Amino acid sequence: MKKLFVVLAAMVMTLSASAFDFDGINLNASVNKISSAIAKRGYVYDDKSDAFTGLCRGTQIYMSMNWKDVKEAGKLGQLIVDVPMKEENAFAVVSKMLNVIYHVAEGHKANVYSVDEDGTTLEIHKSAKGVRLVYNTPYYKK
Repeated sequence: MKKLFVVLAAMVMTLSASAFDFDGINLNASVNKISSAIAKRGYVYDDKSDAFTGLCRGTQIYMSMNWKDVKEAGKLGQLIVDVPMKEENAFAVVSKMLNVIYHVAEGHKANVYSVDEDGTTLEIHKSAKGVRLVYNTPYYKK
């Protein structure tokens, strides 16, 4: 449990540093710049999971992007981060931590957080392998 908390705390600190900067990757940049930054950070494409995989602050993650549902071509609509966790209470622990750091986005249900003044939100979901974080940028076409 202690290990889970430390890993989550490190990830949240990384994520809260800037809503558009995930592990040193500027999510407001163009498709080409984001792709280049992903490669420079050491993330590699994994055919099996259909996502980029690599270490974020020492934790193995799987990252995928939604480039299609956007209001502006060439921009990122969503960043989806899957964090494998075996602990049964992982979702509850992550949700509790995010409730302390962020406010629930206005007009949204629980587990959707406002992470930037421009309207960027963070959704947290349970997944079969752990926890999924979905960042909806201002470019996301809902």
